[in-house]
Amino acid sequence: MKVSGPGPISSQTSSRPRQAQGGFSVPGGTAAAPPATASLAGVAGVGSVEALLALQAAEGPEERRRRAMRRGGGLLDRLDALKLAMLSGEDGASALQALAHASAEQRDQVDDPGLADLLDHIDTRAAVELAKVRYRTSA
Repeated sequence: MKVSGPGPISSQTSSRPRQAQGGFSVPGGTAAAPPATASLAGVAGVGSVEALLALQAAEGPEERRRRAMRRGGGLLDRLDALKLAMLSGEDGASALQALAHASAEQRDQVDDPGLADLLDHIDTRAAVELAKVRYRTSA
């Protein structure tokens, strides 16, 4: 097979009978020819990277809602880990650091007012816990 640039693919077939490795030959002297390959002329490449980026950026309200719920659930998990650390007598530095990191993530806007209110309460609770730590360390 010879490749000569971005044009269509051409293959060259041999007219001699094929012989398998190891000296085995097909009785009758001729081997069945392999099936012809299909032409790939109809395959086209992606036009531009901008089109792919636009497809990725086009997200619906369901995806934003799902991400907002995932963020809220993560904050609740971090708050729970902080509570458990404090109840067990640990300093909770790693739990506080995880809470601060999760709280700093960008929050998506959601269309559901009930969900937005719930996420506001979660964010407020996380901010209060972080403010308590800042107050204790500054005093």
